[in-house]
Amino acid sequence: MMAVELQASGLDQGQQARLPLGDELMLRLGRNPVSGWTVGWDRQISREHADLEWSGERLTVRCLERATNPLLVGGEAARNAVIGIGGEFRIGETVFRLVGEKKSRETPAKRPSGASASAQLDLRDDANDRADDLQSFRSEELRQVEFSDPVRQMEMLARLPDLISASTTDEDLGSLLVDLLLETIPSAVATAVIRYDDDQLVSLKTPEVSGFDATRPAMMRVATREDFEGRFRPSRRMISRGLRTGQSVMHLWGDDAGSEDAGQFTISGSLDWAFCTPVRLKSCDGWCLYVSGESGEGALVSEDVLKGDLRFTELVARFIGSIRQVRVLEEQKTQLSSFFSPSVMDSLMGQRSGSLEPSQQQISVLFCDVRGFSRKSELLQHDLLQLLASVKQALGVMANGILEHDGAIADFQGDAALGFWGWPMSLEEGPVSACRAALNILRNFSNESQHGGLLDGFSVGIGIAHGEAIAGEIGTEKQAKIGVFGPVVNQGARLEGLSKQLGASICMDDATATFVRRFVPESEARTRRLVRVRPAGMETPVTVHQLLFPDERESSVSDNLLRGYQDGLEAVVDGAWSEARCLLELFRETDGASAFLLRQMETLGNRAPEDWDGAFSLCRK
Repeated sequence: MMAVELQASGLDQGQQARLPLGDELMLRLGRNPVSGWTVGWDRQISREHADLEWSGERLTVRCLERATNPLLVGGEAARNAVIGIGGEFRIGETVFRLVGEKKSRETPAKRPSGASASAQLDLRDDANDRADDLQSFRSEELRQVEFSDPVRQMEMLARLPDLISASTTDEDLGSLLVDLLLETIPSAVATAVIRYDDDQLVSLKTPEVSGFDATRPAMMRVATREDFEGRFRPSRRMISRGLRTGQSVMHLWGDDAGSEDAGQFTISGSLDWAFCTPVRLKSCDGWCLYVSGESGEGALVSEDVLKGDLRFTELVARFIGSIRQVRVLEEQKTQLSSFFSPSVMDSLMGQRSGSLEPSQQQISVLFCDVRGFSRKSELLQHDLLQLLASVKQALGVMANGILEHDGAIADFQGDAALGFWGWPMSLEEGPVSACRAALNILRNFSNESQHGGLLDGFSVGIGIAHGEAIAGEIGTEKQAKIGVFGPVVNQGARLEGLSKQLGASICMDDATATFVRRFVPESEARTRRLVRVRPAGMETPVTVHQLLFPDERESSVSDNLLRGYQDGLEAVVDGAWSEARCLLELFRETDGASAFLLRQMETLGNRAPEDWDGAFSLCRK
């Protein structure tokens, strides 16, 4: 009998690994694969590098598309290779040799507990099995069953929290669970923890969607008894049934244990029973626990004993699901705390699962952009760390202003930030919180720059808009983030851009100004209507307003300027441009908005067009 193994050797003496090969094998090789054979010391080996297929005589190696480095076979680079016994290939600094050694038939093949290589992609194709061979159990039924070994199993459950806390990844957790089940169920010979991703579950649970491939789980961890000689191949029909129905599934060979049909579910001449338990909580959707074993000599294991073991396995599944649910919520809370204020976080955590789903709401958006970055970059071109610290400080002021007023941070883009309000909590006062955040940000920028700190030389431009939008978790199935989507987002960005042209630090749309006049007292903020324009690329006119500090000492816009500008703007809208020019020229040197109106009129020859509707059409954003 020929025993074959794949040996990996690195440059250092301790960099050694061996992979025993059976009759047939398929698995993933990488530096840290989700499931497969790990060779972790060589950085030139990609995290998931190649698929290995052992036919019993030859090893086929196929590099994945994302693998950075090729194989070296006989000194030649290749993406695929077929290696015979005695042959070798290299990846980076690691040499892989296929070694065969004669072994007597009397010596059984050993497989360490927790080995997963021989099970990867090796699930039984049992499409022709009879559906009535399987027994399904509801949780309510199993609660009436006694545990097969209550003392031992309760002791193991008591240890479970400490064991789980030692696992940091799903793969660690899977390895822990297969060993635990093997240790606690005496008649078990092989155990597996299997996980499928969301895309696979959609095709499994939706009959009209095809494409579910049970042979390629997202994760699979297996443990077998050391004296088990067979090849453990879990039944994908049992797995599919369990995941689809949410019920535990069991099969007992009975008197046919030695017949050909005994191999319909878990392929091995000695195994005569198997069961599969899905983990039902949302945090473990797509997970299942699979156990198979053999009866003792001279007697078949009783169905009552198996039901007791199945009840214990279900209890483990619920325990794991609950603990992992807490983990997921903690991780989610940690991640979201950078984007939401504490009060919004409390609202999110108090909602049911799935509360991040996007929904259409009345949303307020705030675009905030740093001004003076180019000049500061030039001054600090030889001190980029100082420049980075300045940008970080600026983004921090923006983020804190948004979060302190219960907004959510949707994005950072270079030296700009996007915040929004209205999801997940709707606000009766609409964009008022966004306006208060804007004033806070502007005040902090002004104070910091005056004291010669990291924000010295920076100013800020802000645009605020309010209207219908979709907010929540937005993106692709693979990558998503908390964000906001809709025309109001584009309008907020254009208002931020107009703030520079108009020389106004905070610009807002008509809807936002209406809320401010209704809910914000003059002791907190002032407003002025600036202009009516058609932004570049848009046909619909937008009325732009300015948000101002209440005190003239904090603003360059005095009450006298407000009154004079209002008269000048009304003359512009009425087409009385000669009168408008006389009024606005008084403020050209001190007010950016007055200078803007005068430039627009000059562009049109200081005469209102015949089709004048009160709105200037802009040529640039």
